[in-house]
Amino acid sequence: MPALLTQQTAPDTLAAYAQAHPNDTLVLLSTPKGDIKIKLYKDTPLHRANFVRLASYGFFDQTVFFRVEKDFMIQGGRSESQTVKIGTYRIPAEIRPHYFHKRGAVGMARYGDAENPERMSSNRDFYIVQGHPLPDYELQANIKEFKLNLTPAQKQVYRTQGGAPNLDQTFTIFGEVIEGMAVVDSIAAVPVDDQKWPLKDIGMKVRVVR
Repeated sequence: MPALLTQQTAPDTLAAYAQAHPNDTLVLLSTPKGDIKIKLYKDTPLHRANFVRLASYGFFDQTVFFRVEKDFMIQGGRSESQTVKIGTYRIPAEIRPHYFHKRGAVGMARYGDAENPERMSSNRDFYIVQGHPLPDYELQANIKEFKLNLTPAQKQVYRTQGGAPNLDQTFTIFGEVIEGMAVVDSIAAVPVDDQKWPLKDIGMKVRVVR
């Protein structure tokens, strides 16, 4: 069982874990719909360490995709029957301008904006962007509304591949899907209830493969 972390102990513990596991950058997320392979970024070390640490303890194996929004994203990391405890803490933000919410981006959720001006992340709730290609008028509307500073290359990705620019520069992206986007699409298409929870639970098994 993992040591329970607090807001005081989490930053140093995760930093030490990141240094001790510098090459743990590839995870395999297995679901009833198929496998999703995710590359974790080294320049978001606290988020990478947190995800790898929880995966190594089997934490995610007790969780499901609890929020699914077609053409937007799928979110996992909790269930109604978890027994593995991890403590109460949030992860310091590691928002990098060169990462953006393209299709396949993996980030951590964030809660309580009023009492969380530092934009610290949830310790367990992660999401994978599905998105959809954005026509130029929609992309420009997002840029204006959210005051985004996107490069020409990023704009082109949003137009051709899709994503969720409304999330840019407010949530930490710490990885990306490198195989299995068809599985993400399949999960995103399942029937959900009024709270966006799938009518039939979609669980997962997460393991570090490198």
